[in-house]
Amino acid sequence: MFTITPEQAKAIRRKQADNELNKEQVAREIGITHITYKKVITGGLKVRKSVYVKVMEWFSKDY
Repeated sequence: MFTITPEQAKAIRRKQADNELNKEQVAREIGITHITYKKVITGGLKVRKSVYVKVMEWFSKDY
């Protein structure tokens, strides 16, 4: 299991806001469910490696 830190969650929420996307749109882009995405943006939670990799790849894209 991997942990999304509060700092990572804040940066992910910032990218979502910068791109003017709602939670469902971001989840679709990442390839996870919107329920899992809600957990990701809370921060401090453990997620599976596959979810962590997808989120970090989405986050680092275009940066």
